[in-house]
Amino acid sequence: MNLVKAEEVESHGPGHGHGHGGHGGHGKQQDHSGHDGHAGHGGHSKATIDGIEPHFMSMVELTEGQPRSSDGLQMDWIEVPFGPFFPGLPAGLRLTLTLDGDTVAASEVRSLVGRAELVDGPPMAVVDFVERLAAMMPLSPVSYRALACAAIEVAAGVEPDHDARRGRAAAVERERIASHLNWLAELGLQSGFLWLAARAGALQLAVQGADVAGIATQAGAIRRLSRRVQAAPLMRMRLRRIARIGKDAPASGPVDRARGGGSDARTGDPTLKDLGFEMRVRNGGDALARLRLRCDEIAQSLDVIAAAGRIAVPQVPDVDRVSGEGEARIETPRGTASLRVKLANGKVVEADLDTPTDVNIALVETVTAQRELGDALSAVASLDLSPWEVRG
Repeated sequence: MNLVKAEEVESHGPGHGHGHGGHGGHGKQQDHSGHDGHAGHGGHSKATIDGIEPHFMSMVELTEGQPRSSDGLQMDWIEVPFGPFFPGLPAGLRLTLTLDGDTVAASEVRSLVGRAELVDGPPMAVVDFVERLAAMMPLSPVSYRALACAAIEVAAGVEPDHDARRGRAAAVERERIASHLNWLAELGLQSGFLWLAARAGALQLAVQGADVAGIATQAGAIRRLSRRVQAAPLMRMRLRRIARIGKDAPASGPVDRARGGGSDARTGDPTLKDLGFEMRVRNGGDALARLRLRCDEIAQSLDVIAAAGRIAVPQVPDVDRVSGEGEARIETPRGTASLRVKLANGKVVEADLDTPTDVNIALVETVTAQRELGDALSAVASLDLSPWEVRG
């Protein structure tokens, strides 16, 4: 069959068919019964978009009624759970992200650790209360043991001696070093920096029960790791400008101090002041600033322990049959915790606890909103949340 230009067919008229006059004029396809110029094939949509074939318009129907993304597109949103066992997040934390493609549209976080009452049942002996609170916080038991002892001492009007205070301060700083190293190990595991996960994990195990001499032995390796992780170009690229938190949002601990200011419960402690403590801060308010601040705090804690010259786990005071109320604050590795206790005849009858995670967990939505999935997970990890501290 020879092809001719359409205008030539029209010029020859409907009767000219090159010997095929019985075809009734190929130049006028609208005469084909039932085809209507191909416009009626199977009821295809008449809506068209330049560059897209009409049959692809079914995608509009598929996404009709779906939420509209920030870029104006409409896609299926799905909920994806992470935890309670997920690399880079603490065991016991469940993070549910609503994904719009690979972007976080919404988030929900909660602790799967059952919340236990501080005083369960009848009045508790102070020894039992201190041990109970320490056991409830497995990520920082020494800090909460020290907090319980301090609150009971205030209620009973008891004050530990000079050496006890210095030894207690050093024990809390040793736990801070181990906790920050553990955070570095988890960050390395989540980010794919396996050298960091292995080295930080090994150093954490080496220091968490060490005496002053043992800490001094590991100090050089800890400082070298701190410098190496801060100098790693890929780490800077991975964490810079993600999970930025402004100064107007409530925050505690390193999350607070990594945005150019903040507070630290150690600032007003005369014992720590004598040991050379000064609050460390970083600017930026992002995940990289929090990494650098934790490295700064590790170095400072090494100095405080060396100045103290001793490490002593806090001992439960003898309160006899004293009655009274007391409150104490302590800077845990994650921020400020405060405890209020009431004693009656030497036993704890009431207790109320505020934790840093109760403050920082509210930031999850802020640091994950409209973030790519990988950045969102790193953002949550940068907050260093403890499921056991969730009290709300």
